[in-house]
Amino acid sequence: MLTIHPPREELADLLVTGPFADALRVAIQVRGLSLERLQHRLKVRGAPISVTALSYWQSGRRRPERPESMTALAHLEDVLGLRKAALSRLLGPPRPRGRSRRRDQSARAPWDGSGLVLTAQHDRVAVAPCGGVRGVRSRQVMRAKAGAVDRWILCHETGPAQPALTAVRSCRVGRIARERTGGVLVAELVFDEPITAGQSIAIEYELIYPRPTAEHTHFRRFAEPVQDYVLEVEFTADPVSCEEFASGPAGAELFGGARPAAVDRRGRAHAAATDFGPGLYGMRWTAAENTSGSSSQG
Repeated sequence: MLTIHPPREELADLLVTGPFADALRVAIQVRGLSLERLQHRLKVRGAPISVTALSYWQSGRRRPERPESMTALAHLEDVLGLRKAALSRLLGPPRPRGRSRRRDQSARAPWDGSGLVLTAQHDRVAVAPCGGVRGVRSRQVMRAKAGAVDRWILCHETGPAQPALTAVRSCRVGRIARERTGGVLVAELVFDEPITAGQSIAIEYELIYPRPTAEHTHFRRFAEPVQDYVLEVEFTADPVSCEEFASGPAGAELFGGARPAAVDRRGRAHAAATDFGPGLYGMRWTAAENTSGSSSQG
C-alpha cells in the first residue's frame, strides 16, 4: 500500500536521500511560490535564471552544472528557506560530457521528442468560478524531422492536484514516467500511425483536474519557435481582470509587459502569437471571489 507523506515530511526525507529534482520540486511546493515568482526573486538578487531552466531542474530533465547555474542555485536555496548547500549536495559529481555523454545518450530512447518540430499549438482552458483551472484541452500539430517517429512526450507541470490525462484524437496514452503530487507529469502520447520525415500529424489530448488548481494562469514554454500558438480561456464567472503576457528565454518581458485581454459576453478570452519563441506565452486572471480577503504570495 502506498503511503502519502505530508509535503514538509517528504521534503525532510528528500533532503537526506535525494534525488535533487524531487527535493527541489517539493521544496518549491512547500514554499508555495510559482516558478515565475522564484525567477523574479532570483533576478532581484542578481542571479537571473529562466523559468524553463527551473522547470527542467525540478522535473529532472536537466541539472545545474555551469558556474552561473550553481550561483543561482545557492540563492534559490535561500529563497526556499533551506540551509546552505541543502540542494547542491544532492547533485553528486558532474555528468560526463563530450563523446562519452553522446554515447550514453544514444543508447537511450528519445524521450524528449527531438524527432519532431511543433508547428502549431491550440490550448482551450476551462476555469472554475474560484478562478482555478478545471481542465485543458490541447491540439498540437507536429512535423517529423527525420526517420520514423511514433510518439510525443508530454511534460506538464501539475502542481498539487494531479490531472487525469485522456487521449482525444490520433494518439493514445503510453507510459507515464513521473506523476507525483506537486510535481510534473511526463507521459508518452503514442501516435495511431508513425510519421516519417516531412510528414505531419495533429493530435489532441485533455487534462482534467480533480479540483481546480491554485494558480490562476495558463502558459506554455517553447524551447523552439512555433509558427502559431492560440490560447483560449473560458470562464464560468466573469473575472475581475484578465491579461496576456510573454517573456523571452532569459525571462525578460516581451511586448512591453503584460497587456489586457478582452473577455467577451460569453466569458471567453483569447490570445494568439505567430512565429513565437523561444520563450513563454500565457494569460493570467483575477477571479471576483478572490478580490477580498485573499493575499498573494510574494
